[in-house]
Order: sequence, then structure tokens, then C-alpha cells
Amino acid sequence: MSCSARFDVAVIGAGASGALVMAQLRRQAPEHGRLALIGAGPRAARGVAYETHYQTNRLNVAAGNMSAFPDDREHFVRWLSAHLPGTDARTFAPRTVYGDYLADILAEDLPGATVFSTPHRAIGLYKESDQWIVYLDDGNTLAAHAVALALGNLAPNDPFNLGPETPSAYFRNPWAANVADGLAPDAPVVLIGTGLTMVDVALALREQGHRGPLSAISHHGRLPQAHATYSPRPLAQLPQAFDAPYSALGWVRDEISASDGNWRAVIDSLRPHTAAIWRGWTLPQRASFLRHARNLWDIHRHRMAPEVAAQVGELLQSGTLSISQGRPVALESVENGLIVTWRETGSGALQQIRAARVVNCTGPNRDYRRVNSPLLTGLRQRGWLTTDALQLGWKTDAQGQLIGANGDPVSGLFTIGPLRIPDLWESVAIPEIRTQAADLAALLVSETVQYAQASAD
Repeated sequence: MSCSARFDVAVIGAGASGALVMAQLRRQAPEHGRLALIGAGPRAARGVAYETHYQTNRLNVAAGNMSAFPDDREHFVRWLSAHLPGTDARTFAPRTVYGDYLADILAEDLPGATVFSTPHRAIGLYKESDQWIVYLDDGNTLAAHAVALALGNLAPNDPFNLGPETPSAYFRNPWAANVADGLAPDAPVVLIGTGLTMVDVALALREQGHRGPLSAISHHGRLPQAHATYSPRPLAQLPQAFDAPYSALGWVRDEISASDGNWRAVIDSLRPHTAAIWRGWTLPQRASFLRHARNLWDIHRHRMAPEVAAQVGELLQSGTLSISQGRPVALESVENGLIVTWRETGSGALQQIRAARVVNCTGPNRDYRRVNSPLLTGLRQRGWLTTDALQLGWKTDAQGQLIGANGDPVSGLFTIGPLRIPDLWESVAIPEIRTQAADLAALLVSETVQYAQASAD
């Protein structure tokens, strides 16, 4: 393939976000449309979240709210019941099964637009006249009128700042396929972080046969809360209290008290309004929320499946899993393992713990200034990609179009999912991303596919 291959839309990234965008494009684009999906290898549609093979790694949302299509809320439930009899809308399915679901959607044989898929990665992007040139790692290029960047989550930051040389017993990436390889069943393991990533790794190790002690360390030492049934209480409109984070927190506390502790209903009533709340706050107000309330929001908003919470509870009760409050300071290689030095939250005292393996479970990195991929480096150098002041992602407009260094939207260059956190705040879960995908596909079809046909006529 050479640059003579031309498309209306190119989607860069074939994880969950890319699969959702392409699924919508295929349904909305007319027959003459030409679409390209870049990075679609043998495990396309799964990305980091759904690549796991462990059955204990469950979705954090029940099946009834995990459809790929916002206008067909039962789509995943129907697919799941056909593939796993006995399941229903209340099921928290294994994440690997959801990856299979997205892969099936991507592989559907549908009439309409022509779709070209390549397993090769995009390593560069350049604007030439009214089209984008995408450079691939096999030396070829393709052209598109518009590009959607669906790059998903970045690997976690290294809390020890070790540089390129790291001990073999330390895993920067918690999703590494060999994280349990060679680990003795009774060996002690330290997990840096106490969020959902830590939970996934702890249960994956157990599924692999590990039975040794697990020590998890994070600044707050808080675990995610568990899902449970409750009576919904929709919030028709936002009260004035949400003009500022402090008064918003007071409102949440008052509402939970008034609802006899039904905090899940209170938190979930805000879900349709989070973008409006976030956009209404000033930069200092957002920064205050991140400093003082982000962790509390995360552990109540992003919850564990009930069966996952039960397994974690058993590990805690047995003493197999211990939680400590602190920040990692240093990592030292010693015979048969590592020594982690960490500073206690509050007292500031230094503590040490020895482990056969240490896994970084701090969650996805959001600071794109630290990313050195050729694609993103080129976008930054050309002024087409700018990170926000809080280092949460990229600056975008309300449609997901990137904002350049000059403050103007970059025509024809869009993004979706976690990269839109600076504008939307809640932009990592399937219920939000599927709506973004539908809206973005509609915009791209109207502005590129239809435009291309009109030009040809």
C-alpha cells in the first residue's frame, strides 16, 4: 500500500474505543464510504482493559449497562446470554468475555462502507492540504480526510523513577503477561496502589495459584467500594451547590444522610451531569477537587463487582492481603527479591518491606508530556496536541476535536475516551465512550464521507 490509498476516516487505535468508533462508522456511513482501522492486530477490540485472560477480572459495570450501542441498551445482554447461558442484565461478566463481544462486533459482516484494517501501528501524522497522511511502521502511508485517535490508556507512571534499567522482579506494567511467571506459590508480593488495578492483579495472582502474602500500599489506603442493589433517584437538574467543589461535597453528604445512607443512588444520580459540573468549575476549583476529593470520588464511583468484593474481603479477613497508607520512596534489589522503602502517610516515618515481586498498580498515566511515542511526539512538535494544565489528557473541544498550541481546533483531528478527560472528567467507562463514539461517527460521516461524495459528484 502506498499513499494512493485514500479514506474518508482513519481510526488510529483498535482497542475498545477504536472498536466502538468503527462500529458506529460502519453503521452510519453510506455505501460509498471508505474507512481505515489502524493497529487492528490479532487481538483487536480488546486493548489493555479486555485483553486479560483471567476469569476473576470482572467488569465493573453490570451487563445491562455495557451495550456497545446507546440506542440498543440490551445488545450486550442478548449476546452474553447466547454465549453464557444463565446470565442476565445483572451479571458482572469476565472482562475477557467482553473483549470477545467487542471483537465480534468489529468482525461483523455488514453491508455499506468499505473497511480496510491493518495490524501496523501509526508512527506519524502529517497534514497535507485538506487531508491527513498517516505513516505506518511498515514504511507505508495512507491518506484520510479525518482522523480519530483512539489510543486508550497509557501504562502507569513508575513511582520509583528507576529509569530504563529495572530489576526483573519489578513489574512497571501490571498487565504484563508474565507477571506471575516463576513466582513461588508462597512468595510475598508488594502491590503499589489500592485501586481497581491492584484488585485485578491480586485476584489474577490467586487464579494462577499464588497463595503468599500480598501487601498493598497507597497514599490513602482506600479500596474501591462494592456494587449493590439500590433504588435509583434520578436528578432532573443540578442544584446551585455544584457551583463549587466544597458546596457540592456538602450537598452529596446531606443527600446521603437524607436517603438513609443510600450513597450509591446519590453518586449515580450525578452521572448524567458530571460533564456539566466539571465544565462549570474554574481551573483552581478543578485542581481543588483533584487534591481533596478525587480519591473519595473514584472509590465510590468506580466500584468492584459484588463477587470481586467478596473475594477481596476474604483476603483481608484472612490476613493474606494487608493495606498500608504511604508513598513508595525507593526500590532495592537484594538476594532473592526486592526491598521496598515507603513513607507512612501522616507520621512520615520510613518503613521497609521485603518481597519476591513488586507490581506497579498505580493506574493509568495521564501526563502525556512524558510519552515519547513517535506519533505523539510528532503531534506535539507540530503544535497539534497540547496537554491541559492539570495533566489529565489533551485539550479538546466539545466534539472531541483537538485544540492546537495556538488555541484553535485542529481541523479533522479528533479523539475519544480517556484523552477527553480534561473536558469531560468522566470519560473512561463504556457507557460514556459508546455515546462519544456514536456522536463522533455522526459528525465524521456528515463532514467527511458526505463531503467526499459531493466533491466526487
